[in-house]
Amino acid sequence: MKELIEKFKAEFPYLKIEEKLEEYLLFDEEETVRETQYLFSNFNGNKNITILITEEQEANDLYTSLKNDITILDDFLGLKYQDKYEIVLAAVSRNILFNPLRGKKIEATINYFKNELKITIDNSQENKPSLFFYKNLSRIQSNRRLVTFTIENFKRSSPEGYNNDLRNILNSVLFDIEYNYNIPFEAIELSSLNRRIPKIKRPGFSLTEANKLQLVFRKYIPELIQYAHLAEKVDYIPFKYLCFYHIIEYFSDRSAYFVVNEQIKQILLKPDFHLKTNHYVNQAVNFFKKENDKHLTDKIKLSRVLQQFVSSLEFKEYLNDIKLLDHFQKEQTFNCNVELKLPALDFTNDQTFYQTLTNRIYSIRCSIVHSNPDFDETKAVPFVNSAENVFRLNIETALVYEVSRNIIVKSAETR
Repeated sequence: MKELIEKFKAEFPYLKIEEKLEEYLLFDEEETVRETQYLFSNFNGNKNITILITEEQEANDLYTSLKNDITILDDFLGLKYQDKYEIVLAAVSRNILFNPLRGKKIEATINYFKNELKITIDNSQENKPSLFFYKNLSRIQSNRRLVTFTIENFKRSSPEGYNNDLRNILNSVLFDIEYNYNIPFEAIELSSLNRRIPKIKRPGFSLTEANKLQLVFRKYIPELIQYAHLAEKVDYIPFKYLCFYHIIEYFSDRSAYFVVNEQIKQILLKPDFHLKTNHYVNQAVNFFKKENDKHLTDKIKLSRVLQQFVSSLEFKEYLNDIKLLDHFQKEQTFNCNVELKLPALDFTNDQTFYQTLTNRIYSIRCSIVHSNPDFDETKAVPFVNSAENVFRLNIETALVYEVSRNIIVKSAETR
């Protein structure tokens, strides 16, 4: 292997090669295995990916690919070589238990921006440089056979650039095939492999065998628990955020009922109610009018739910426990078509806390819901699903997660 590495350095001086020694303790054995790994990066095209090589055959396969003068694509897991674009596809749903292209190949032609393109879709695994890069980039073990999408005769790009062109071609061909033959495949986004979404720390006690629990019966609202579990199952971060927000929306209208109910109870229990009936009735009527006006505004509904179910002190302790207090006490910016700025949470007093928490959650909700780039940006900045934005949005889910958790617990009956 050492000779091969020196050969890489001599013939491809632009590559960055890092040698690592990894140690593994074999399962149910005391033997420690030491393995030398080589990390290759700084490829032509996309400079951000790193290939892991551990075996001599893998090094030979990489050498063969590099001799073909490959260029790594920017957006998709794939590459360009010998005037071809080769992109890795995977089934849209993990529930597809078989490969509908087994033993078959799809060949098509399509005219795109004065290019008469030849498209080939097949599951042949031999001599596919893109599949080699997939295996050694992601290190994902999967029983599903992947599919390659090859484009030939693509010589002229549109003014939007070849990244946009590749996305347009993939969408056009793949959705037509899905519509007509019920074969749903999509290109693997390179960003989804380059940067994994970290898990947000969740508060909780450690459970030991000695734990004996004395629980209080709570009659939870089953729909809210279902929404929370659905949010946990969803991988797509914008949808995960909306699932948690759905729990908040469940009480958006009901919160008005609770506020009015509490106010009317206080009026009826006044010691002098029978002496000043007209005065208190007028008070109640004016309160109804005021709440009816608020009822029309989603943002005010959200603020009212937060005030009903969230304690600023408990919320600050929660953010401190998961080590994100500093993050949320700073303004954050998402790079969309225009900048989406999220206000810092201000714990100075309850008024500023609820105002900033409302604005932060509501801004993201509107951005995701109104993701159409033609939407009026005075009402919401449409969300752009870039790797960086999704990474940041995953952190923001910590807010709606804790709010929804409080709503589920505090809305439960204990009698």
